Amino acid sequence: MRIKPEALNLSLANKLESLYFVFGAESLLIDQSLSAILSTAKQAGFDEKTSFDIDGNFDWGLITAEIANISLFSPRRIIECRLKTGKIGVKGSKALTTLAGNIPSDILLIISTGKLDLAQQKSKWFKTLEQYGGVIQHWEISNDHLIGWINNHMESTGLQSNKEVAQSIAFYTEGNLLASMQEIQKLKMAYPDGKINTQDFLEQAQEQSKYTIYGLIDAALFGDAPQVSKIYNTLLSDTAMPIQLNSSLYREIKNIIDMSIELHQNNDINAILQSHRVWNKRKPIITNILKRHPYQRLQKILLLLGRIDRSIKGMDNLNVIDELHTILLNLAGKNQWAQ
Repeated sequence: MRIKPEALNLSLANKLESLYFVFGAESLLIDQSLSAILSTAKQAGFDEKTSFDIDGNFDWGLITAEIANISLFSPRRIIECRLKTGKIGVKGSKALTTLAGNIPSDILLIISTGKLDLAQQKSKWFKTLEQYGGVIQHWEISNDHLIGWINNHMESTGLQSNKEVAQSIAFYTEGNLLASMQEIQKLKMAYPDGKINTQDFLEQAQEQSKYTIYGLIDAALFGDAPQVSKIYNTLLSDTAMPIQLNSSLYREIKNIIDMSIELHQNNDINAILQSHRVWNKRKPIITNILKRHPYQRLQKILLLLGRIDRSIKGMDNLNVIDELHTILLNLAGKNQWAQ
């Protein structure tokens, strides 16, 4: 059966199903649903969990063997399956169909994956999961609904409903749910009684937005090299900055490359910005970078960001701090690489 995300907690309070399948476009929302299910399961006595990361080469017999294995420590166990893709093949489809219809009473089967297309949602294995358990689908939150989503989560953490504050958070985080959640957590720390001083918050947000990773990226995309160096040097004291910056910048450049390809195919730039759901305040920024940098240069930057990621993980030897600064300056138009 289908369970709406907003109705999951009520459903869990009424009954814990033997199978849950959570999927969708927003990984943060998927994690929240999984956390709610696992929390309820723990209260119900499911004290032991075994997790499997499943790709196209996965041996499905491992799950069958795990279910058949009698635990010496917990009579009730959780089997968690994280599908890397919805394309699980014939073997995967057959295995999931068999598992879903034969779950022992002492096993809770939890399956999760990312976005599925309509064909995958009409597959036999999907229909079987829907028949025997609870299916929770998370859609990507559109700009139109983001403010409401932020406001609801403010209230769930004990903060008073505040549309102005929610609008400000939505504006500065630009649809990034993780960044929005972090801002809500900061608010709760700043206003433990839940009563937000709206004017103070809006003034601080206006000032602080200039010195965030998102402000840094926008300064680079807009071509403001002095501002790039100023913000970059300000953020250097944060040890997590290189990881967050590289990840955010990679996603941004990858999306801009897609737009650059469409622009090269003589598509209308306004239609491109609309189809990629670029916020109005960022349209001049994205238009600027598309005009100043050809696809080839952006692709070179994307490859270098991949090397920086490997260096962060110890798999390459680049100077991460220097390379990230160089990339930002190149995006801003300073010391551009030869094509």
